[in-house]
Amino acid sequence: MNLKLKSPVSTAIAIGVGIVVLLGYFFGSDASGVPTTLGLLRDFLLQGAIVWAAVAMLVGIVNLASVHLGKIRANEEGGFSFILLLSLIITLGVGLYDIAKTHLDQELNFQRTSWIFNSIQLPIETSLMAVLAISLTYAAARLLARRLNLLSVVFVGVVLMMLIGAVPQVAAQAPLVAEIRNWILRVPTMAGARGILLGVALGTIATGIRILTGSDRPYGG
Repeated sequence: MNLKLKSPVSTAIAIGVGIVVLLGYFFGSDASGVPTTLGLLRDFLLQGAIVWAAVAMLVGIVNLASVHLGKIRANEEGGFSFILLLSLIITLGVGLYDIAKTHLDQELNFQRTSWIFNSIQLPIETSLMAVLAISLTYAAARLLARRLNLLSVVFVGVVLMMLIGAVPQVAAQAPLVAEIRNWILRVPTMAGARGILLGVALGTIATGIRILTGSDRPYGG
């Protein structure tokens, strides 16, 4: 018997799973903190979602490797693709070796993987942040040259204040600049970040409601 999950069945499954997980957060434990059947079912479904997310990541890695292997065969920027695949294989091998050492020899902290992160990935990310700072300064200068108004002047002033205040020597010689920079980080920047997070949360809730009601069907239907 071939069961094809058409729109009504897949919609009902998605809505049922979503309602169970949602109710599990409200009624997942009794007054004494003991998990209820609903809570156990919620945990089971969430663990299954984590497994599927890991499988999706593996599928993405395989797809990435196949795409770059095709570029190497076609000689389309094959050098960069070769470096990417070599880095992928080395990192994967080191990670598997660290996992084996952790379970067999009780070696903790994933020392080799941590070395790759601290010695390779972290410097690269720091360099990208430096490039971002230069790009932001250049964009601020172009903005000030093309559109000279109050908002552009404030934007350029804030950028310069943040860059100058980040220099330790300037912060030591001019504590007022460092204090203004810290205030900008604590108040306006934090308020903007929280506003963005609230917007993301509201958008996620709206998307979840549309999926639960069947208005959106990304699960195929």
